[in-house]
Amino acid sequence: MNLINITPTHYFGFLYLAFAHKTDGKYTREEQLTVWKMVEKWTGIKITKREFAKIMDEVMDWYKGKMYQEDFENEVFDIATKINEYKWFNKAKKEESIIDLKTIALADKRFIKNEKNWIKKIAEVWEINLKPDMLNR
Repeated sequence: MNLINITPTHYFGFLYLAFAHKTDGKYTREEQLTVWKMVEKWTGIKITKREFAKIMDEVMDWYKGKMYQEDFENEVFDIATKINEYKWFNKAKKEESIIDLKTIALADKRFIKNEKNWIKKIAEVWEINLKPDMLNR
């Protein structure tokens, strides 16, 4: 991962992938398709499908290199902190990303406690209040 330029797309890819996989220990095809769809909108520029696939391959390699570390969950929340530092990442974008996380959670037709807890933690990192219905199915 050292040889590539980490972009916001990489950060969102890592965050969304970690959320989809680590909250329940599974990464289903439905979750993968949803993660890709949600991450693609954060590229900020028009890129080809091939360029986007390359970014997601880089994200997957980065993720695989980190996922078994003891402090992995801390790493995920550090990435949420880095995303929060972008000037363009305003309240509306934070809320949009929280909705993305819920969409990813529901991709496998379940919304489990651990997914809700991660959403709460990320909202805290981003210093936003969750809407009352956000943690309902």
